[in-house]
Amino acid sequence: MHCEYNEKISYMKECIQKKNKLKGLLKQTEQDMIREKLLLNKLASDIEKQNQDVLKIESTNTTSLFYAILGDKEEDQTKERQELLKARLRYDQCIHNVEYLAEESKRLVDEIAEIDGCEADYEDLINKKLEKIHIEAKETGEEIKKLIKRKEGMKANIKEIDEAIASGEEALNSVENTIYKLERAEGWGTDVKGRTMRSASENISPVDEARNYAEESQRMLSRFKKEISDIIMITGSEISVTSFDTFADYFFDGLIYDWVVLSDIGKSLDTVKNIKNQTDKAMSKLYEEKVTEEFMINQIEEQINRIIENA
Repeated sequence: MHCEYNEKISYMKECIQKKNKLKGLLKQTEQDMIREKLLLNKLASDIEKQNQDVLKIESTNTTSLFYAILGDKEEDQTKERQELLKARLRYDQCIHNVEYLAEESKRLVDEIAEIDGCEADYEDLINKKLEKIHIEAKETGEEIKKLIKRKEGMKANIKEIDEAIASGEEALNSVENTIYKLERAEGWGTDVKGRTMRSASENISPVDEARNYAEESQRMLSRFKKEISDIIMITGSEISVTSFDTFADYFFDGLIYDWVVLSDIGKSLDTVKNIKNQTDKAMSKLYEEKVTEEFMINQIEEQINRIIENA
């Protein structure tokens, strides 16, 4: 019944929520960009104060960067040199983050422009549908209008939840890849005192791959957190995402200390596994929210039908 209006109304409601969400994401992305640029300048300044040559090192992979800054494993690894390496790794990561955020900001601006004006179209469609079903009683018409808006809001919520689930799947995939590469790198790291250190010229090592996936995981987890924040706002649910923010810091701290000092990547591996567990819990909560919203939509549809039948 009135499918042509139902589909258009649903689409416009999705556009409204999407526009609001995109505007929030754009604001957050711009704030993140400012923070990353400030951090990049600070890191460059800190590195330059300690050792100007560290910024000039060109490395094709993490292994060669370790080797260039720390030297041979047989040499005495001072805390200062370890801190320089950590700063340089974060500096490189920060550059990647700035590049990613710039692309993300442009994408969001373009998407917002494509759905401008959806609010007015939504109200117009609601009114046209009420005219079509010939609800003459003003109070009855207003009641149905409220129920329709509530139902469409919930349908849009499900779309948001589906997007958050998709984002979570991407984050989980990156985290699982990081775990896999770290597990491969564990044996590689324990042999670093000898033969493996001579492989610094290799194009990519398990540690390099783990680092790349860790950076990707941080970006995916950040996006997942933003998606979840929207779900929390519209449903009032509590979904814990507190550990996502500091993932990269924990990872790089563990990678440097455990690999260089202990010749062990166990701490980094434990950190990533813990992140995976928390991501799994967040995903389970999202699926629960989706089932709840779908149930409420069915209840509202039944209520609307009863009102129309008795009008």
